[in-house]
Amino acid sequence: MKFSAKLEYALLALLYLKCEPDETPVSGRQLSEKLCIPYRFLEQILSDLKKSGLVRSVRGYQGGYQLNAEPDNISIYDIFKVTEGNFEPWDCANSMERCHTSDNKCVISHFYADFKQTLIKLMQSYTLQKLCITAQALKKQGSDQPEKETISSIRKTVAN
Repeated sequence: MKFSAKLEYALLALLYLKCEPDETPVSGRQLSEKLCIPYRFLEQILSDLKKSGLVRSVRGYQGGYQLNAEPDNISIYDIFKVTEGNFEPWDCANSMERCHTSDNKCVISHFYADFKQTLIKLMQSYTLQKLCITAQALKKQGSDQPEKETISSIRKTVAN
């Protein structure tokens, strides 16, 4: 199973908004440049995050994006639902024909149901706050380039 670039980029953007000490709005262009994410793709992601209520936009010269919820209340699963939709590793409704052709009717669907619930619980257990704490711990391991180190630690956190 592989997560999409859309989820990774959403996580990177939200972590950047959370982990940066300055809570002023950050423009989509700034996020794109700092995180090396294609601008148009990032704007689509930010638009989806805004529609979901996870971020808000501020208009004007000093405008940009900010978190719209407490980081402890934003889980990876919340972000996943915005970027990926519902998590359905196995679509029983469309595979009923296959289920009835086997003596092991729907036995695989039981595994997928357990897998789905386990992964959802895991994603729900990781909040933006928890990821930011991890990123900051990685940052403290040392660097003389704090901004680059923050972005690097965010990327390491998302990759793990």
